[in-house]
Amino acid sequence: MNKLKLKEYNEYQIVYLYQPEGKGELGEIVYSFADKEAKVLKLAGDSSSYYYNKALSKVEECARGKALPVDFVQAWV
Repeated sequence: MNKLKLKEYNEYQIVYLYQPEGKGELGEIVYSFADKEAKVLKLAGDSSSYYYNKALSKVEECARGKALPVDFVQAWV
């Protein structure tokens, strides 16, 4: 599970904070409208690629669909 929170939105980019399992240090993901892709700016405390890849995928999905939740809990089984 990741917690995602919208940090910044402007004409150039979207920035989300993500937190694996809702604990520890926050990571930061930016989606660039020019590049049309998301990148990790800062890894969260748990730097497992599993968590940040899930967060990257969700931020890209939200940006492309133009549905930008302010707070979001990303759960999977």
